[in-house]
Amino acid sequence: MTEHAVTTRPRVELAQPGSAEEALYWLRDVLGTVAPRDPRTRRLGERRYRLELLAELCDRDTFLLITSWLGSEAVPATTSKQAYADDIRLWAVVARELAGHERFFVGAITPGIIETWTKTQKAQKKAPRTINRRLSVLTALTEYAAWKTKETIASPVTKHDRPRVDPRDETTATPILEVPEFQAVINAADTPQQALVPVLIYTLAGRVTECCTAQLHHVKTLNGERVLDLRRKGGKGRAFPLPARLGDLIDAATDGRTEGALLLDDLGKPMDRHAVDRLLTRLGRTAGVLGDRDLTPHVLRASKLTHMHDAGTPVEEIQEYADHAAIETTLRYIRRRDGSARKAKHAAAAVAVYDHLVDRFTTTKDSP
Repeated sequence: MTEHAVTTRPRVELAQPGSAEEALYWLRDVLGTVAPRDPRTRRLGERRYRLELLAELCDRDTFLLITSWLGSEAVPATTSKQAYADDIRLWAVVARELAGHERFFVGAITPGIIETWTKTQKAQKKAPRTINRRLSVLTALTEYAAWKTKETIASPVTKHDRPRVDPRDETTATPILEVPEFQAVINAADTPQQALVPVLIYTLAGRVTECCTAQLHHVKTLNGERVLDLRRKGGKGRAFPLPARLGDLIDAATDGRTEGALLLDDLGKPMDRHAVDRLLTRLGRTAGVLGDRDLTPHVLRASKLTHMHDAGTPVEEIQEYADHAAIETTLRYIRRRDGSARKAKHAAAAVAVYDHLVDRFTTTKDSP
């Protein structure tokens, strides 16, 4: 297998099902393409397969190890596979710049490199969550390599390398749209195709990739009720009953179509996550929500879950609806709202103590 083998054939059915070659092309298509950025000019290059880039950056054994890792259930979600591949590409660049390794391999990143890299990231004001995520990817690859080779391989990352992440840090938390703000976003849509995007994501509290991969044949009628068979993170299938009004909007947006992607742009092209991001950003700007921050699919997901909590929905039910594996993930949405309410209550109680004492400073002389 050469480093260019992943691009020598187009995406077609292969003659030998079950072969290693077929598995390689499957993973190539799952990882998809990316436009790598030039490290000097910061300009984006032409889109290339992530797997092809990994093949060029890694030595042969490491490339095969990474394809085994990313293709396994150790990394179940497609978005995670893609993000991990991008982070490994980052570590390959780090290994080249800080240690002179032309090809990345397990062990190329040493504890000393980790220490230098983390300090550099902090100096560049990178978010602690981002630093931790990239360190975690390196640890996960090392652990998989140890399991796969049955050798003792220690991760270069220790607990002392990880910056502290405050789970209640509101400065980096996903912003929430209040109900009137979300309504303004829908009002900003010009076509039913545009309106369907935020409405579908919000209604299902869906992840953007889940909604983009939904097809029209996934909309079915069971026992007189319309449902959407949604493939959620990790390949989990979930059937969502569609409210009648959402069904009406789907009919208007699809305009008689019976096949193809559920979400199309106004030119009739299937929408990927980038197209959704661009549309939502434009709708958010037109609606005047979030100030200078972009409206993202995750904002809509977080808003729906938070609105469920505001309505008194039990947290276990919210967790199930969001399809969160751990309730701690769900609680991140809820604690932020509870914390704001508690802070407001305690601040108001403090004002009651000194309210009448500051009148002489805050009341104007002309006031009665």
